[in-house]
Amino acid sequence: MKLIDSNHSQMLGKAMDAYALRQKMTASNIANADTPGYKRHEVQFEQELQKAQKEQGVDGMKNVNASILETSNNVLLEDEMIEMADTQIRVQVVTRSLRHHFSMLKNGITGVNR
Repeated sequence: MKLIDSNHSQMLGKAMDAYALRQKMTASNIANADTPGYKRHEVQFEQELQKAQKEQGVDGMKNVNASILETSNNVLLEDEMIEMADTQIRVQVVTRSLRHHFSMLKNGITGVNR
C-alpha cells in the first residue's frame, strides 16, 4: 500500500538499516583493535545518498544502500567511540522521524489527534 509504504518511510528504513550496519562495524572495529594487521572498516551511506541526489534526484535516492569500505587506517578506540555516539544520535533522529510519520498517518486515518 503506497500510503503506508511511502518514499519517506522507505528512506527512513534504509537509514535505520545503514545505522544498524554502522553500529555492527564499529563494534567489530573495537573488538579487533588489537588484532595485528586489522584495518578499520566503515559504512558509507550519507555520501552515497548525496551523490545519488545530485546525479539522479530524489528518485535515485531510493536505490541507495549502505556499503562497507575497508580503509587503510588502523583502529583508534577514541574515534570508534565518537563514531558509536554519532550513530546513536542518528538512530534517535530517524526513530523520531518514523514515529512522527506513523503518528501523522494514524491521525489521518482515525481523525483523532492525541
